[in-house]
Amino acid sequence: MIRYHKNRSWFGELWDKLDGSNSKRKLLLNGNLVSGQETLSSWILEISDSLRISQVALKVTQNSLLEARDAIRNHKQSLQKQEYAIVQLSDQLDELAQKVTTRLNNLEAQVHCLEVRIAANEDLDHIVTAWAAGQTYTNFPWAVQVALLAREVFSSSVMMYELETGDTERYRQLLVNKIIATRKQLPDSFFGLGDLLDQSCMRMTKDDQELTAALLEIRSVPQQRLVNTPHLFVIGTTLELATLPTEARPAKPAQSALALCRAQIGTISRTTDAREFITYVVEETANDCMAMMQ
Repeated sequence: MIRYHKNRSWFGELWDKLDGSNSKRKLLLNGNLVSGQETLSSWILEISDSLRISQVALKVTQNSLLEARDAIRNHKQSLQKQEYAIVQLSDQLDELAQKVTTRLNNLEAQVHCLEVRIAANEDLDHIVTAWAAGQTYTNFPWAVQVALLAREVFSSSVMMYELETGDTERYRQLLVNKIIATRKQLPDSFFGLGDLLDQSCMRMTKDDQELTAALLEIRSVPQQRLVNTPHLFVIGTTLELATLPTEARPAKPAQSALALCRAQIGTISRTTDAREFITYVVEETANDCMAMMQ
């Protein structure tokens, strides 16, 4: 229609003049329409280009989002693997810590046992060496010396060693052997226990008898402990009877002590030898000291 209006003939223009129309106005209107259509066409083309660009951008964005999703998924899997590895490492560290703790505890226990043993060795050597050198119990008969020496040894770190380790043989046998090796004048054969103790009392002063009886503490020992220490009971009772006034003192305190032991404590042999006597005294003293500590 626009092309028709632009190409109208002279007759058309004459017709316009006859009917009073303004051809210039129509031409201007037609020009505006053409310009508007061209502008609209350009705008549509621009929109099309924009849509095409937007589609490309959306495609790029979609690809980026997919890549981001894959990256996040891979990162999540990596984090899960790392978390699993951390858990395993934590378990391994806990296990290692437990092993180290157990090992340290064992080492500490071994060191402590070694310290206790060293202390026991030092105390035993110090006590026995002083006794062998004549620095302790010098004026007492050998039977009484054995009782006092055993009491001193098992009142030291030696008893702590026995309590903590449960070893009740090492130092007892060692002490017996040291006593026998040190005292060369011990009887070689069997002898009467009563005779040995009566002779020992006769060689002691009254003060020494009272002092030794007090050290052995026989009268303060409960009955349940006395039943396990018959030889110590006889030694202590002999010394106590020997300290009685002359009119009350028996002629043979040791024989009376043996009779009291059989009546109140239990059976005890009348004869013995040096090793057996020393062993009995050491064992009874050690057991009595342990009973007091427990």
